[in-house]
This record gives sequence, C-alpha cells and structure tokens, in this order.
Amino acid sequence: MTATETAHRPSLARRLLHAMDLISILPCRILLETPGVAATVPMLRGVWGAALRELDRTAYDRIFEGDGGRSPSGNTSAPHEKTPLYVLRPAPPDPAFAPAVEWILIADAVADAQRLARAWQLAARSGLGPDRRPFSLRRWLCLEPAGQPAEKGRPWRLGQCTWPCSHAETTPCQLRFDAPLRLRRHGKLIEQPSLTDLVVAAGRRVGSFLSATDLPAWKSLEGELIDLARHTPAEPWQGDRLDLTRYSGRQRRELDMHGVCGSLVLPDGPGSLWPLLAAACWLHIGKGTVMGLGQLHIVPVSETR
Repeated sequence: MTATETAHRPSLARRLLHAMDLISILPCRILLETPGVAATVPMLRGVWGAALRELDRTAYDRIFEGDGGRSPSGNTSAPHEKTPLYVLRPAPPDPAFAPAVEWILIADAVADAQRLARAWQLAARSGLGPDRRPFSLRRWLCLEPAGQPAEKGRPWRLGQCTWPCSHAETTPCQLRFDAPLRLRRHGKLIEQPSLTDLVVAAGRRVGSFLSATDLPAWKSLEGELIDLARHTPAEPWQGDRLDLTRYSGRQRRELDMHGVCGSLVLPDGPGSLWPLLAAACWLHIGKGTVMGLGQLHIVPVSETR
C-alpha cells in the first residue's frame, strides 16, 4: 500500500464500526414476577427454550443451536461456527426493576423477535421449579445503544454501540468481568487474560455472527487488532478463579464451568480497539455467553479509584 493509499484509508475504528453495522441486535429488559421461586438465568433459559422447541422446532434449532443453514435474509451462515443467536443475562441491580433479566437477540434472531417473545409467554404459563409455578412478565423495555431503557424501541446495528467514557480512545478505563470469563488456550483455562486474549476472543465472537460472504473482510482486520492490542498499554490482570456448576438439560447432568473474574486497566485508553470492546459489552466473550458469562463492563478509571 502506498503512502497516499494509507493516508486515505479509513481508521481501524471506523472499519470496525462499518463491519459491525452488518449485525443487527435487539436487547430487551424483562421485569419478572416469580412467586415462590428464586429464578436464575439458567432456569429461565431452560423453560424458554423448552417452550420455543414446542412452539417452533426450526426456530429453536436456529436460535439455540445456531443450526439453520441459510438465514431468513438469504445469507449463508458462517461455516466455521454454530453460534446461538441470543444472550440471556441478569439485569443490573435496580430496586425498581427486580427481579429482571436482559434478553439480547442477535443477527438473524432479530427477525424472529415476535415468535421468540411468544415462547416467553408460553414459558410463563408452564412455570418454574419442580412445582412448575407460573410466573409473570410484568414489563418489557428495549435497550438503546447507550444501554438506556425505553418503553418503545427498535432493533439497531452493533456498529451503533457507544463507549461509556467521554473520549473513547484516550480515557483511562477498566475492563471488568464480574461474571466468570471462560477463555481457553490449548485446552486450559486462561487464568491471567491479557488485552490480546480479550481482543482475539471478542473478534472471534463478532465474526461468528457474520455471513460467510462478510467474514473474510472481518478476518482481514485480525492482524491489525492483535498488533494494536499487544502495543496498547495495559496493567496486569487482577482477579481470581470463580467456578460454577450448571445443569445442562441437553446433556442431562451438571457441568463444572471454570472461569475467572477480575479486571484489566488500560491507563491510556483503548485506542482504536474501542468499538470491538464496546461490542463485547453486548455480545459477551468466551464460553457460556448464552447464560450471561463473559460480560464486559467498561468503567472510567476515575470511578474505580
């Protein structure tokens, strides 16, 4: 590439945002009433999945298993991944909005939003716990790109996601994982993840929602992302192991889920990596994302010290 071509080439941040604009997202916050049951995300995921499977097995296979071959829009799915098209996670603590979950539909799941919401209504009637106690969906709110709830909302593009600090590229920030982060290398848990580990995982996660046609352009950014991550100042990881046990309805047994919780400080800000890290706040990274693991919180350093 010549010097003239380099001068006119869009910045890495702009190219990231352009690529992420190919991915639709519809985040909702659901206020629940679960009398007599201490509902958990895995429990809610299980009853919603069972209801959807009964309502529409094809939709269930596509949304839960990432198995659908060709999307409703006609794009061929990326052949290297079978990725569930949703995230279900606890909502932030709020006295006026508890208990609550955040339900995030991604990519082709957005087109099925009404049918998937219908499955929630069926799940509420089916009930929770061994006694199958019915629960209520008291209120639905859509979440805007800045994370603010709104009574009415529409799907938006992942490239619209915002950064919580005033100057995205240069404001010192903390990358914080309160729910276990499960990244593996050579079959082993990464217990001290670096910024490069987070960037590689986030890039892989975004790529899994792109069609086979759009994926090569995204992968062409990989080298720049890794190089920038390696040269972006970051303090050492601060955190501890946090292992969970979750029941798998599919495997009919309890599974040990090994992870780490903690944080990484970027004293000079994230630079042009900010769009990818902002996307990870919605998509999560690592294993167990569908039940809220690997959620990234971005906090200005001034609020942590």
